[in-house]
Amino acid sequence: MEVQIGGLVGLYGGAVIGILAWWFGRRMAKPHGGLDELHDHIWQKARAISWFFTLASLYILFTLIMFGMELRAGMVLGVIMLVHMASWGITGVILSINMNMSEPLKPSRVKLGIAIVAVSLLIFFVLSIATGIWWFLLASVPPNTIGLIWALTPEKSRDEF
Repeated sequence: MEVQIGGLVGLYGGAVIGILAWWFGRRMAKPHGGLDELHDHIWQKARAISWFFTLASLYILFTLIMFGMELRAGMVLGVIMLVHMASWGITGVILSINMNMSEPLKPSRVKLGIAIVAVSLLIFFVLSIATGIWWFLLASVPPNTIGLIWALTPEKSRDEF
């Protein structure tokens, strides 16, 4: 068994950076009144919604295993953790933007943007597993970026043109 130094640095370095960013963000938001009941409600709701994405990823991974794909435990746990944390963060950002805007985002735009991200990730993830080339996941960055921009930008009314 060989120790992967890069993996250890990424695993624990990412955790340390995440905790420091969380602490610094809370420290900066506190004097400005950013840690109120609305903040708590938004992030509790985002956490609840992220479990649905996690459940969907579990079903997809179980389906891949039933079709005969050999998946390692570390890979599966990493995917589940990534899906859960990313969906929690993205949902929290969408809810925060939506709750603090004068005119809320249209649910149809948000759903389409999230669908673009989900389908793109699914296609490139399955392609990566099927071919064994993990670089295909980088190809999902442009459609994911487009989906996020689509979901998070309000639709311009026709009167603004």
